[in-house]
Amino acid sequence: MLPLEFGSHSSNPKPTSQPDPPLTLAEQRRLRRMISNRESARRSRMRKQRHLLDLRCHVSRLKMLNSELANRVGLVSHHNMLVRFDNDRLQYESNVLRDRLSEIRRILMFQQLSFPATVGVCGGFGSGNEHALASLIA
Repeated sequence: MLPLEFGSHSSNPKPTSQPDPPLTLAEQRRLRRMISNRESARRSRMRKQRHLLDLRCHVSRLKMLNSELANRVGLVSHHNMLVRFDNDRLQYESNVLRDRLSEIRRILMFQQLSFPATVGVCGGFGSGNEHALASLIA
């Protein structure tokens, strides 16, 4: 901090070696206020600099988190695609099996209606139809 009696308030140096007259009370207050304002401005700049550094660090962390989340979204999307593919395949397989079962039931009903005596004697199958039924089951 500068001494209160810090020379003249004029900006031109005096060529004489006379000491400056003492500052008035108002000049002392003005000088103290000016020094205080400069110190306050310096602290404010330092706070602003710290705040900017904190914000940059926060931005960096958010970018890393965003990158990690984007990677996870990519993995989950890929897994979702695989699960959907398996689901589509299983639904198709289920439809094929349902159709085959329906066809087997029709054949069995037809045999029961067409050959009632043969069904009871041969355990449910008439002669010559075993091959057709076995090909549907396979």
